[in-house]
This record gives sequence, structure tokens and C-alpha cells, in this order.
Amino acid sequence: MMYSTFEFALISLALIFFIVDPLGNIPVFLTVTDNSSPEEKRKIARRASLATFLILVVFAFIGEWILKLFRVTISSFQIAGGILIFIIAISMLQARRSRAKSSPEEEHERLPEEDVSIFPLAIPLLGGPAAITSVMVLINLSPSWTQRIVVITAIGLTSLSCYGIFLESTRLLRLLKQTGLNVLTRLMGLLLAVIAVQFVIDGLKEAFGN
Repeated sequence: MMYSTFEFALISLALIFFIVDPLGNIPVFLTVTDNSSPEEKRKIARRASLATFLILVVFAFIGEWILKLFRVTISSFQIAGGILIFIIAISMLQARRSRAKSSPEEEHERLPEEDVSIFPLAIPLLGGPAAITSVMVLINLSPSWTQRIVVITAIGLTSLSCYGIFLESTRLLRLLKQTGLNVLTRLMGLLLAVIAVQFVIDGLKEAFGN
């Protein structure tokens, strides 16, 4: 299925933002920066956002090469990606973290001197396997450089939103409370499920003919 540039931009931004899920990661950010000063929290938020951007952009560019290396068709990768995204969407609808993004062990396995902005924030929470898969699917659905630039822009805007949301994390949690965050997570999960199903349908059409 071909999308207009505007439609593709909306899908790209929604998919990447919902998968990265900076709002849902507010409690984790506050936990891992519990003993940090406001200035240190700002630096951690900035480094985590920048690292997430770089990780996703790198995989966006090498994703096509990886598919060619393993002789994977775009349609089969789109179907697999849609299924993975749908699994995450189900977890979001239940307001719980999906193990497809990270496991509890990965979230807590951290050395005392390790930079939390890289691990566990940038990897695997923000720029984890699901986000990487999503940008690879989007890039491989992009027939033109205009749409590829749209994907990179969506990654940039999402990374920037991570920085802003983490900076205001304490205020946002106080305002929304955990219940409010859960409601937003469920709404994002519903929209994500719709996008995932459409990806699978389009992949099946491409694989077996219209």
C-alpha cells in the first residue's frame, strides 16, 4: 500500500513515538536518577535522547543492507515487524511493560559507575529491539528519499520529545499520576495495535499479491 507523504509522516511519527514511549518511561527515568542532582538529570536526559537518536538513525540506514545480507524480503520483514509491534501494543493496552522491549533484568542490571543514560535508558528502554525494528520497517517502506527524510525527522522529533519529557518528568508524574500515565499508555497501545495490524495486512498483500 502506498501512502502519501503526509500520511507516511503521521504514521512514522506516531509509530516511533509510541514504541519509544517516553511518557511510559518516566517512572524508570526517575528511579535510575533518584540520587542525581537536577543538573545531572538534565545531562542524563540529554545523553539518553542523543544516544537514542543515533542508535535509531544508524539502524535506519543499515537496515536495508541487513535485509539484503540475509535475503529477507521487505514484505516478510514487514509482517514480522507488525507482529512484534502488535505484541508490544497488547502490553501497552494492559498498562505493563513488554518483554519485547526489555526484561526486568535488563532494566536493573547496572553497575554502580555505569552511565544510566546509555544503559538502561537509551538501550534497551528507548532505542531497543522494537524501536529498531520499527525504523527498519519504515525505511524499507520508503520508496523515495523524501519519505526516508520523514523517518529520520520523526526519529529526531521523538528523541527531542524524550529530552523534554524527562526534564519535566517529576512535574508530569505529579500532574498525571500513575493512573494518568496508564490511561495514556493504553490509548497509545490502541493506536499502535491498529498500525501493527495494517502493517501485517499490507505485508501479506505484498507477499501473496493484491
